[in-house]
Amino acid sequence: MHIDALLTAGLRFAETGYPLSWYWPSPTAASDPGSWTSSELQVESSQRLRSLSLQTAGRVGAMLLAENRASVNHRYAEDEIEEPYLFTWLPGTPDPVVVLKALSCYESQSREHPGWRGSEAYQFCDALRRQAIGRLPRFSDAPWVINDADVFLTAGARDRCPPLPDGNRRNPRHR
Repeated sequence: MHIDALLTAGLRFAETGYPLSWYWPSPTAASDPGSWTSSELQVESSQRLRSLSLQTAGRVGAMLLAENRASVNHRYAEDEIEEPYLFTWLPGTPDPVVVLKALSCYESQSREHPGWRGSEAYQFCDALRRQAIGRLPRFSDAPWVINDADVFLTAGARDRCPPLPDGNRRNPRHR
């Protein structure tokens, strides 16, 4: 059910924004000797682009399950294969905080082998994390650039900040 929850969140988030997409394998300095605008690299990039949809959910879920199994096998010196995966759509609207916690759990169970950072599962998790963060309460209301030192303080924290040596509660250099 855990992988179903991650996939359902990615599909639900796409209903109100952009589809969940990631590149795999991700670009490296070796694979990108030229410019991102070169026609060769654009073709290569489009071939590496993966997206989550109802049609790809089963494949993506199987990939996530296989990555988790590779980690467990590495960690515990096992050689088991994963069970077949069948995606089950979960009802309701995912809570982005719960999705972020579920991602943390999945990653802690799947990163135990040396290939984790270069895996498609890693790229999927990064893409889903960015989608979930964008749906956190008040995220869209936050400023893009911080021009006021008080703007990053939580409600009421401004009053609890100790004054600076000049008696002000904020640093004038950061206005």
